[in-house]
This record gives sequence, structure tokens and C-alpha cells, in this order.
Amino acid sequence: MESAERAREGRPSPRPVLLAELLAEIEGLHPIGDVPGDLIVLHRAVEDHRQAGPGDLFVARQGGDGHGARHAAAAVRAGAAAVLTDPRGARLLSEGIGVPVVVVEDPRAVLGPVAARLQGHPASGLTMLGITGTNGKTTTAYLLEAALLRLGRRPGMLSSPETVVGDRRRSSTVTTPAAPRLQELLGRMRDAGNDACVMEVSSHALDQHRVDGVHYDVVAFTNLSHEHLDYHGDMAAYLDAKARLFTPGFASRAVVVVDDDGGRRLRDLAAHRGVPVVSLAGSPGTDAQWHIAGEPGEDAFHLHGPGESLPLRTPLPGEHNRVNTAVAALVLLELGYSSGEVVHALDGPVTVPGRMEHIDLGPGWPGVVVDFVHTPDALRASAAALRARTRGRLVVTASSGGDRDPTKREPAGAAAVDSGADVVLVTDDNPRSEDPAAIRAAVLRGVRRAVAARRSAGLPVPEVHELPTRQEAIRFALETAGPDGTVALYGKGHEQWTEIGPPGGRVPFVDRDEVLAAAAAISGARKPSCTCS
Repeated sequence: MESAERAREGRPSPRPVLLAELLAEIEGLHPIGDVPGDLIVLHRAVEDHRQAGPGDLFVARQGGDGHGARHAAAAVRAGAAAVLTDPRGARLLSEGIGVPVVVVEDPRAVLGPVAARLQGHPASGLTMLGITGTNGKTTTAYLLEAALLRLGRRPGMLSSPETVVGDRRRSSTVTTPAAPRLQELLGRMRDAGNDACVMEVSSHALDQHRVDGVHYDVVAFTNLSHEHLDYHGDMAAYLDAKARLFTPGFASRAVVVVDDDGGRRLRDLAAHRGVPVVSLAGSPGTDAQWHIAGEPGEDAFHLHGPGESLPLRTPLPGEHNRVNTAVAALVLLELGYSSGEVVHALDGPVTVPGRMEHIDLGPGWPGVVVDFVHTPDALRASAAALRARTRGRLVVTASSGGDRDPTKREPAGAAAVDSGADVVLVTDDNPRSEDPAAIRAAVLRGVRRAVAARRSAGLPVPEVHELPTRQEAIRFALETAGPDGTVALYGKGHEQWTEIGPPGGRVPFVDRDEVLAAAAAISGARKPSCTCS
């Protein structure tokens, strides 16, 4: 998919770089033998031999399917002018390959700076804003993009749902691209006339050095909760990965939400490292410079800080989205905009694909919300917002992805039961290579434990149903919620497929389209018109 996208875009056009320049500027690069570095001209870095072309630097490192050095010959045949590899790769290429070979202990650790140099350090020509955290990254990115546009800026964006270069929007393949692709996209933004870039920065990207070589004007941290422990191992390592962003080498200034222990630790750590930090709390009484005040459940609120108060309104429902809006406001203040400019910039509608995305089926139908909820905390926050706005029955789905952190499956089921929903539907998400029934069984264990606890405490419990396919769950939800109810479809959000079967296996599936199809089947008529926002 990415290869085809690159082909449509054409090759980037920064000033070519001599290999000798790269060797002199990037620490730790060691050529094998005598290399005519002043004769070798490089254009960009690539890790996939299938994307290699004339003048490319092919980066050969250890991957999940073997070492990239096995494909170096193919990259050279395609025109690669040099190879960057590790000591093992050098041994695999010991008989020579016809182009210079450069060795570094860990290619991934230098790939960001190398790719940035080959693209002419594009981030230096953009106002760079980076958002990290378990939940809220995407919404905050879209809020900032919309605000910058209202301020007369021309931002690009790198987010989970979409990538924006110039004025062109297209679906993203990953949240934070690999270093060569990231630097290419930043270069394209620069060349297309963007003057800023708003980007989500994932913990995987930080741990894998994807954003090395980028310096951010302002970075923001939203929250930390149970997620990605299949990769990081524990919450301490997860926070450590996020914390890489909050160093002088990456960030000039920082905004940190201190509503959880991770945020409080990160605030102190960033300040100790010498990064100026502005702290935010979702409610008064917490040790923070700024806090949110206002009636719970209301979209309008005030952001109180040192000597001033900003009247703001979140365009999306929920306490968590008031926090996301406040984060965006503080980022803009840190960029030097006045309070009045910030209030104006954040005053207006914002549509975030797959995040509290409403589907209006018309009279007689429940409201439907598609939300990319993928953690227990996010489910609780989203459901609480919908509960406050729903007169009738609230029906929520509970699911969990396969080949990902299995320890959050039972908590996901428990969160659905404790969410205030009237009906909980346990169904499928992206089972990938796992047995969908086994994943649902784990979610159901959490559901049953939470139901038992609520009964023991004399609290109301929701109806619980297991629906083996997502299509069944969507139809059942529409039939069950009633015209005054709300259906919340959690887990997939903006995704346009279901990942199932062997790695890479995908079947087209869009929650929004399935809602329309189910409504048409129920009514026995043509698909109803839809207003999506």
C-alpha cells in the first residue's frame, strides 16, 4: 500500500547529499574500506528494497522476517548507491556488493537523523507540534489543526486516521510513520507550502527512534493508562518511552496533563531535564498551573490559569474532550498566541474521524456513535458522556483486538459493565490470527466479574449479550436501543477493514457503512440518508 502511495507521489527533491558529508555529520558511521564518499551522491533513505531507486541509501537491519542485508543486492540493482547496516549485516555482505557499505552499531538509532539530513531537515522549516498519551492524541491533533487554520496558518498533519500534506487529505497507514517516511512527508509538507505540522507521536515510534531528527516547538502529554503492554512489558517501560519526547533534544516547551500518576511523574521529569512545562488538571484542587472549571457534562467551561481565565467550548462531548480542548488551548498559548486569539481559534465545529463520530439515521432511530475506544479508561469516559445525553437506553459494544495486549481484555469487559450502559454487547473487533471466540470469552470473564460485584453492592446491572460477529451486534443494537436511545460502537472508529487471519489479512469493514446497511435491512427499504459529523 505504501509503495503504491510513494509511486503516485513521485520522488522527493531535496538537494542531494554526498556520502562524505553524511559520514562527517552523523556520529558513529564507519565505512568499510576506502570509500569515495565525495563521489557518491545520495537522495533519500529506504528500508524496503522494493522501494529503492537511483541514489538511495538502503538501510539493512534486523527485522521480524530476517536481516535486511539479504535484500541489499536487489536494492543495488534498483539503483541504491550505498548500504547502511549493522555489524551482522556487514558480515553478510563481506564479499562485497558493488556499492559502499557503511556500518553503525544500531542503524535504527541513527536512521532519523540520516533521513532528516537527506531531506534537508524539513522539520526546521515547520512549526512542529507533537502529542503523545494513551488516549486523546487524535482529537487533540484535529483540534489544533482546525485552530491553526482559523488563525491563518496552513498546517499539515500526521494522525491515526489521516495524513494531510498541503491541502490534500488521505487515509493513514500508521499513527507515526517510520523515520524515512516521516522525513519524506515533512519534506512534502514544506514543499507544498505548509507552515506547521501537527502530529501524533506514539510510544512505539519513540521507542523505535522514528521521530529522532525532529525537534518540536511544543509537545503535549494527555494521559497514561493500560495499553500496549504486549510491546512495552509494563507501565514503567510504557511511560519511559513517552518520556523520551520530553527532553531538550526533542522539545522546546511542554504541556502536561497531571490527572494521573504518569502525568505528574512526567511533569517533574521534564522540568528536571530543563524543558519548560505547563501543567493542566481536569478539575480544581490538583497541583497544576491551569485547571478546568465548569458544570460537569457541559460543553462550555473555563480554563483558569495564572492571572487569566479562558472561556472555551469543546466541540465533542465528554469531560475527556474538555481536557483535550484545554490541551490544545495551552499549546497555542505556548506558541505565543494571545488568549483572545486562542478562544477564537477553538470556537467552532471539528469533526474527528471515528472519534465520537455521530451517525444520524433520522426520526425513529437511535443515535449512533462510532468511537475508536481501545482502552478501559477511554470506554468509561466516552460512555459517561453519552449517558449524560441519552434519555433512553444506552447500548455499548465491548471488544478487544487479537495479537495485542491480552491483559486488557477482562478490564475492557468490566469497564463496559461499569459504564452506565443499559445493554452491553460483547462482539468482535480485529481478531487477527487469534480465535475470535477465545477473545470474546476473555472479555466476558471481565463482564461477569463486574456484574457479580455490582449485584453484591446492590447496584443495577446491564443486559449482556454475546454477538459472534460485528454485523450481528450492530443490527441487534439498532433494534434494541429505541428511538430515544444511543448506540455506541467501540473499538474500530475510522478503520476501513477488519484484520483477521494471517498477518496482514484484511477484510473491508466500516462501522458507519454497516450501520446504514443494518438500518436498511431492518426497515426493509433503501438505505436511509445519513448525516455524519
